[in-house]
Amino acid sequence: MGALVKNTMEARLGTERFLIRLFLKISILTFVCLFLASSSWAQQDGFSQSENDKFPAPEQKIALEDEQPLAREQKVATEEEEPAAPEPKIPSEKKEFLTRGQKTLLLNAGGMAAVLIYGYANWDYGESSFHFGNEGWFERDSAHGGADKLGHFWSSYALSNLYSYVYRKWGYTESEANLYGALSNLGFQTFMEIADGFSPTQGFSYEDMIMNIVGSGVAYIWGKYPSLASKIDFRMQYKPEFSSGDFGFADNYERQKFLIALKADGFDFVKNPYLRYLEFHVGYFARGYEDYVPGGPDDRRRTIYVGLGFNVSKLIQKYVNTRVFDFIQIPYTSVNKTVASD
Repeated sequence: MGALVKNTMEARLGTERFLIRLFLKISILTFVCLFLASSSWAQQDGFSQSENDKFPAPEQKIALEDEQPLAREQKVATEEEEPAAPEPKIPSEKKEFLTRGQKTLLLNAGGMAAVLIYGYANWDYGESSFHFGNEGWFERDSAHGGADKLGHFWSSYALSNLYSYVYRKWGYTESEANLYGALSNLGFQTFMEIADGFSPTQGFSYEDMIMNIVGSGVAYIWGKYPSLASKIDFRMQYKPEFSSGDFGFADNYERQKFLIALKADGFDFVKNPYLRYLEFHVGYFARGYEDYVPGGPDDRRRTIYVGLGFNVSKLIQKYVNTRVFDFIQIPYTSVNKTVASD
């Protein structure tokens, strides 16, 4: 009897896991189909609306020609004497294997597929029913002292800019790339958070979701107003262990710091060329959470600091056109002073 009950329970759990996985797959396919149906990125010719406005459609040309018969007749004599000017050619992406709209869709779908693959392998996706996880914010007794929340903000901010960079390379306008970059990251992070809800070790975290939204929003605003980006950076500093632990740097909060950098180079009143390399930092980090065991020694601490730093990005851009160091702070390039710690 006991064996029968055990087999029945195992069969039921197997069925539930299958249904959860099926639900996730159907959700992905539904999302992609809706995206294909509604997104302006998937225009057949791969152009944005602003570009299409420059080239009237054939129906528009016919209407214009019908409305101006007299003007056309008046030009007949001139056209017979002079060779007709060639019609403007509409740029085409036909030489490329994929249009930029198709590449955009594949990029977004590929990111979500990567989340599923990694989640199934490492986070037990599909092993539980959907549930929420109450992780807290920056409380001392939270899982990571709030460092994980700043990690979500920074990753959303950085990935939004990375998406925007790719879209600009694919020919989108600045405003389009900026908007689509923020939306792509928000879609990616939202999909991951929903998938986390089906993991027994994760759970959907509304705190993480809020920080994802804020990070994407700040990236969009900074992209829309370049004067802000020239003055203020949001960065993450990682001090490597030079061991296998560095492969998990994304959630190795014990070796991360998050900071806001106010750059002298963005202010016109700073005239001295050497002073323009200076930065003022305000940062936060948490330590002692990884090894903490309830009931054991409590070395957890949260720290706020200020500092003066060197603008590495300004120096690097003299030789290489990259903005990587607007998002990453290199260790030992600043002098810091702790202002609060517990």
